[in-house]
Amino acid sequence: MPLFASKLDRALAACAKTLPARLAQDYGASEAYTKGQINKAMNKLKLDPKVTIYAYAMFLQEAEYDNVSPTYSEARAAFMRHMPEKTVEGLFYESGLGLTGGGNMT
Repeated sequence: MPLFASKLDRALAACAKTLPARLAQDYGASEAYTKGQINKAMNKLKLDPKVTIYAYAMFLQEAEYDNVSPTYSEARAAFMRHMPEKTVEGLFYESGLGLTGGGNMT
């Protein structure tokens, strides 16, 4: 991450690094989670609430994402830019419908 990364970038990086594993650990591997599950996991991890909308875009079904700006695609892309490579490759696989749980973080 650049030395002068924005607060949002740092918060997104922290969320992308920890949230996928917490969701899978608490609720099992899933293509999508509920807002309640996402909120509980973010609270447990003490993640910045400013990135909640990005987490929603990453882990809700698109039909459940009701934010206008950033759009679902924009928010997912921003979240994915901060996902550690190991998390993307080890915890998820591309199903054609989005990212789906598949591996583990060991």
